[in-house]
Amino acid sequence: ITPKVTGDTSHSPSEPVLDTVIVPAQKEGFEEHFLKEGDWYAIRISGGMLDKIKYIAAYQTAPVSAVTHYAPVERIEAYGESGKYRVVFAESAKEIGPIPFADAPTGAMQGPRYTSFDKLRTAQKLADLLGKK
Repeated sequence: ITPKVTGDTSHSPSEPVLDTVIVPAQKEGFEEHFLKEGDWYAIRISGGMLDKIKYIAAYQTAPVSAVTHYAPVERIEAYGESGKYRVVFAESAKEIGPIPFADAPTGAMQGPRYTSFDKLRTAQKLADLLGKK
């Protein structure tokens, strides 16, 4: 009997690799940091995801209510004392979509969510990114 290896990173082709974090962003912070500064900070990222995140996407809160931009990640560094992180972009954010909230569950974007970059490129609505129909 072969014991199951914990932390096994293999996956089946039907399970996309979670390599993208989607962050909720209000207008002021989005414009100042996501677009101008090329970073996003004070976000919680679960420890097991830190080395997997290759992209960050911004979900602009109301009145936009859509994922509108993404950027490749250069590095993720600790931010403050409360287990939060700062994500530094490898290049300027690019427009995508918009990918509207549409029929996603209420509260779906209350905090960071993980998805795959492949899903981000093909999604028609937020529920497509979250794996919920």
